[in-house]
Amino acid sequence: MSKARTRLVNFRLTEEEFEQLKTSSNRQGARCVSDFVRCVVLTPSSRCPVSSTCDESLSSFERRVAALERSITLFIAALSSAQSQPVNSGN
Repeated sequence: MSKARTRLVNFRLTEEEFEQLKTSSNRQGARCVSDFVRCVVLTPSSRCPVSSTCDESLSSFERRVAALERSITLFIAALSSAQSQPVNSGN
């Protein structure tokens, strides 16, 4: 039997923030916004399907940013190398 929830937490949101929260809750299949927030905040990510989806998205994003950083570094190195090469005037 689960324990009765007797404590209440309130915080204010803008209308846009609340719509984002509802959209995220619906997208993740949560029963209600309260369950969605409770799962994300209190459940370890390994047990919360909502949190693990967020973790996977964040990990994917971090990998893409790292790949982009590597590409930019290689591009800057190639550009620097090309700029240090003397220009052949064809004479």
